[in-house]
Amino acid sequence: MNLDFSWLADPYYQYWLLRGLGTTILMSVLGLVLMMVIGIVGALIIHLRVPVLATWTTLFVEMFRNTPPLVQLFFLYFMLSEMGLTLTDPATGQSIPIFSGFTCAVLSLGLYNGALAIEIIRSGLLAVPTQTVEGARSLGYTRVQTFRYIELPIGLRLSMPAMTNNVVSLIKTSNQAALVAVADIMYTATQIMLENFRNLEVMIFIWLVYVLLASLAVVAMRSIDRLVRIPGYGAVS
Repeated sequence: MNLDFSWLADPYYQYWLLRGLGTTILMSVLGLVLMMVIGIVGALIIHLRVPVLATWTTLFVEMFRNTPPLVQLFFLYFMLSEMGLTLTDPATGQSIPIFSGFTCAVLSLGLYNGALAIEIIRSGLLAVPTQTVEGARSLGYTRVQTFRYIELPIGLRLSMPAMTNNVVSLIKTSNQAALVAVADIMYTATQIMLENFRNLEVMIFIWLVYVLLASLAVVAMRSIDRLVRIPGYGAVS
């Protein structure tokens, strides 16, 4: 078996790959931001048992956690247009979706992994020692202040290992965006294979790209974990 990676020297392919990699990274970063917002807000609502909102948030978690992310992506991309969420293109007069494939991919990543993040952060909040919470209340902290200054900072630290897995999952799941014509690294790889027929070499290269992206994410999360770790909390000596 002779592997030929000479196609990597082609400036045209290099441009495609760099553009696709940039799209993948941008999509993942935006998805991570949305994931964390959903995770923190959702965990706050459920943890504080906010009336009505807690029930709706629980339903949100069950709906998005228990359905495949690809189904969610297709729903956002195809069904929202069918439901009438479209705009009229002034140039052609045709109806176009409000959300582009890229936007739908970011929303899908943020919603699916955000639902997982809610449960991950909640598990961290439940691991905060009761004595610590009671000590804050005895000092006059309100319930919201206790959550903001005591429970959330500690809970986030305790949930870092599980959140690392969620971040890696988000990066890997981002490749599904290629199925809705988002020009990410996976879509670019498919186009290159259609041109040069070097399927094995291209897939080995893409495999290594995702390994590198996931590994960098793990290193970054572990560095953050070490930076914010509280001695005696969640660490095995």
